[in-house]
Amino acid sequence: MDIISEELTKFLISEEKISEKEIKPSTRIVEDLGLDGIDAHYLMEYYSETFSIKVGDFDFHRYFNDETEVLSIIPTILFVFFRFLIWQLLMGKPALNLTTVPVTLAMLQQAIDDGVWNCARIESLAGTQVYPPPSKNPGWFSRIRNRT
Repeated sequence: MDIISEELTKFLISEEKISEKEIKPSTRIVEDLGLDGIDAHYLMEYYSETFSIKVGDFDFHRYFNDETEVLSIIPTILFVFFRFLIWQLLMGKPALNLTTVPVTLAMLQQAIDDGVWNCARIESLAGTQVYPPPSKNPGWFSRIRNRT
């Protein structure tokens, strides 16, 4: 997918006030355009309505972050700490990353062309690597267990 359609270009310029020079197939929604949280939710909702795209297996949390409320920061910090402690130090497994898959304009165009959001097809065409390889460093518990 090397070409962004005129309809998608007009949509992005009118709805998100994006300049034409920013519209390239490799442009990422979050990293390059700064749309995340509620802004990304409204963009994707209006995008699917405008271009009559079936939701398919689209999962908002796979691609975008939620906007965190102030009161939930402390539990989030505690969760990350204990997740690291349990997974990395005790079990020797890498902690699961809560990173998102970057959405590019080429992915949006492919969904328009297909008429449905199909994660496997769209992400393979965009060249994203959803699952990074596991870490080679063993954790604390597995190092102690394997000394015998």
